[in-house]
Amino acid sequence: MAQTIQLKRGTKAQLDAHGPLVSGEMGFCTDTKEVFIGDGSANTLIGRAMSGTEAARPTASVLGRLYYVTSGTNAGYMYFDSGTAWQAVNARKLTELSGSLDDIIDGSSYGKVLKTDLSSGHVNKISDGSNTLTAAELRGHLNDASLHRQINDSGLAVTDLWSAQKIRNEIELAKRNIEPQASVKNRTTTAPPSTPADGDRYVIPGSATGVWSGKTNQIAEWQSSTWTYYPPAVGWTCYVDDEQKIYSWNGSAWVRTGGALQTVGAGNGLTGGGQADSVTLNVGAGNGIAVAADAISVVAGSGITVGSSGVAVNIDAAAIIYDAANGNRLTVGTVDGGTF
Repeated sequence: MAQTIQLKRGTKAQLDAHGPLVSGEMGFCTDTKEVFIGDGSANTLIGRAMSGTEAARPTASVLGRLYYVTSGTNAGYMYFDSGTAWQAVNARKLTELSGSLDDIIDGSSYGKVLKTDLSSGHVNKISDGSNTLTAAELRGHLNDASLHRQINDSGLAVTDLWSAQKIRNEIELAKRNIEPQASVKNRTTTAPPSTPADGDRYVIPGSATGVWSGKTNQIAEWQSSTWTYYPPAVGWTCYVDDEQKIYSWNGSAWVRTGGALQTVGAGNGLTGGGQADSVTLNVGAGNGIAVAADAISVVAGSGITVGSSGVAVNIDAAAIIYDAANGNRLTVGTVDGGTF
């Protein structure tokens, strides 16, 4: 009968609990199918790749051995013993690979760039899937000012673009309804202030000097570091701070709102009127009417009396009778010839 030799065996947990096998003793883990050999102090997995520096690698002579270089020259390489030579199993550098980028397929997220679309390592074309342009064509398009909006604060064309400063001002105009309603400090300053505050506004008078010269009646506003000018349009109004008056532009001059919109005229029995800040109307005194500082009264005359009850005819209830029953009429009563 043939001899059967069995190794010490059990589960991996049982081996761990057993501890180190004696030197040269082998053990088989029935659950993990691993084989270990002991040295009296530790158990070593049989079949583990040898490792160390490349200089310490043994001469190739045993088919199937593996050796891993842990440090120094060619660290990170794994070698296979063919029986006559050590063959590198893995590659660590692109130069050790064969083929080219042409052998790599496009991925789901990234893809290759055609070599013809590269110039000195830079992409020279761009495509949206339907249209493809070269970098030179793109640059020509971007540099063509006629195809793009341009900074021009006074322009209104579709190719004009307002600066941020202009846009901010226009927004403020819209927020505060500034063009027809906002205030100016005054309309008498002739020389532009040397240290204006941002947002200061003035109506430029006819005798203005410096950069205001030639801009009569325009509204000047200080914006950041420069004066911006607004030629008025008919209907614009502004509050003048130092006068506490509102002025309107009538097409040729700034006039106070009262003067621009109304004239107070005297009607029948009145005198005075006009367009001044203070307009006075006087009641004209006429026949039988007396005008005092704060009262108007009827002047009593022959046969007429004026009292708290009103204006009345002076009757004696004999020669002249007040007939309330017949329409409040005055009738002749007794006609008396009198005496000689």
